Amino acid sequence: MLTVYYRNGDLLIPVEPATQITDDLLQKSLWIDLVNPTAEEESQVEKWANIPIPTREDMGEIEESSRFYSENGAQYLTAPFLHLAEDDHRIVSPVTFILTDKLLISVRYAQPKSFVLYVARTAKSGNGLINSRTNSLCVLLGIIETNTNRLADFIEGVSEKIDNASHRIYRRPDNKRPMSTQNFREILNEIGAHGTFLSRMRESLSGIRRLLVYITANSSPKTQAKDTRAWLKTLERDTQSLENYVDFLNNKINFLLDTIVGLISVEQNAIIKIFSVAAVGFMPPTLIASIYGMNFSFMPELSEKWGYPAALGLMIISALIPLYFFRRKGWL
Repeated sequence: MLTVYYRNGDLLIPVEPATQITDDLLQKSLWIDLVNPTAEEESQVEKWANIPIPTREDMGEIEESSRFYSENGAQYLTAPFLHLAEDDHRIVSPVTFILTDKLLISVRYAQPKSFVLYVARTAKSGNGLINSRTNSLCVLLGIIETNTNRLADFIEGVSEKIDNASHRIYRRPDNKRPMSTQNFREILNEIGAHGTFLSRMRESLSGIRRLLVYITANSSPKTQAKDTRAWLKTLERDTQSLENYVDFLNNKINFLLDTIVGLISVEQNAIIKIFSVAAVGFMPPTLIASIYGMNFSFMPELSEKWGYPAALGLMIISALIPLYFFRRKGWL
């Protein structure tokens, strides 16, 4: 899908399909958004902007030189954006921004919510993003700011969920039963899912911060307004602080995982201890019962009336003595 956005006062107005886009409109346009573009749409944009459009395979390259470079007077910037996949899992997909002096072109094969939020915000009067000085770089920074704010909201939600999981582990009532295998499995799956989500957010934040650093290093201060340079610096600091907080949450998750593994070991040791005590407690009675199970011809107490209750009493006493000893030692 091809959508062209042009400035009208303090609004960003979308125009689609491509058949409605005139030459006069292209002269006023600030942003061309290509979503799952066809070959015809790519060719059309290449003709309009006189620059090549990267393929999907080019966008997937992980080398720094393949993600950030200049060609034909345009800057090619690729960063991973978090989005919702078809299976309700959030994954990252590359989004390429082609930045020229007058035009921003975005190429994407995903539907990050930050693009939708940015478009919705710029369609409202008094949005604070679009004015007479707005250029293609301002549109790019607006999209990045929207995405960064959205990631910050995600991080806050994950942080709260991690705290809840921590409370379930550490603040269990004394009268509550120990965590079962099912409880451990559920909380391990939950924490593992949070850790995977944080790693994807860390990947997106890292890519966006590198993009901002590249823009700062490769753009002449003379071509940027003072407020735009300040905006760039603010976004760099925001992404850096979010990266640091994600690292903190990752360390917290690792600590919780180590704690859960330790608790599982404690529970297993407690179960093994019960079996060990039971085995030791039953050893003396078993010895006595095995003695009286021997087929010797001379065992006079077997013919006495008190023989059977005496053997039972002896087995009970021999079982209680080890248990008493373990209790005195504090092993039970």
